[in-house]
Amino acid sequence: MIYVFDIEVFKFNWLVVFKNISTGEYTVIHDDNSAVKEFMTEDKLLAGFNNKHYDNHILKAILCGADNALVKEINDFIISGRQGFEHWFLKENKAWFDSFDIRDDMQQGLSLKAIEGHLGLNIEETSVPFDIDRPLTNAELQEVIKYCKHDVDTAEHLVKIRKPYLDAKIALGRLKDIPDVKSLYATNAKITAMFLGAEPTERYDEREYVYPPNLKKELIPPEVIAFFDQIRDKSIPDDVLFKTKKKIMVDGCEFVYGWGGVHGGLPTYQEETTDT
Repeated sequence: MIYVFDIEVFKFNWLVVFKNISTGEYTVIHDDNSAVKEFMTEDKLLAGFNNKHYDNHILKAILCGADNALVKEINDFIISGRQGFEHWFLKENKAWFDSFDIRDDMQQGLSLKAIEGHLGLNIEETSVPFDIDRPLTNAELQEVIKYCKHDVDTAEHLVKIRKPYLDAKIALGRLKDIPDVKSLYATNAKITAMFLGAEPTERYDEREYVYPPNLKKELIPPEVIAFFDQIRDKSIPDDVLFKTKKKIMVDGCEFVYGWGGVHGGLPTYQEETTDT
């Protein structure tokens, strides 16, 4: 049974909303670890948006008995840019459940609110500040519940839109006897590696690059060749080299070369034609 979920955390309160995709029924729990633990005893597959980075860790903390202050501490730990699994409480306490992140393999940095805008959905914000320094009133709690349900609805919408993508991951996994829940949890890169039986290998030859023998260097501007030849200059650290770019002009068009590719285009280009 798939449930979409979302979590909101405040200094003195936390809230979890689960939604059953099959029935549309919501389960709302706040500040009650036992109720969450009881709910999660059944066989459930959780889906969320960015839950791998945030919600999963908060839910694990709740399942492991973290009080409100500790849940807020872990929330702030993640928001500050740290990985949830690095927090001491989650290192010492483990909880397991099946989940997948509908944000996987989407454009990096894309927010749920931006997606709502792209899809023509209502964009709802709560007026309750997340840094509020007191327990929520009942009216504030009801507003946050409404806000959280809206985010859950959007995530559910994405699950349905991306069903062909999810089905393809399951089908690919089944060809190699990979459990469905494991296939869904994996990114495209990860499930490809599992499918091919790839194993991690320590390699240090990134800067030993050799040009393809059929490369026609005479057709490439010398300054571009010189730019990429820097890869052999070990006096330039990796973190400096791979951030460098080279700009050149070709027939009035600026091209930017980097270590991931090349981009070029005429700014504000317009063309008028009378062809019909």
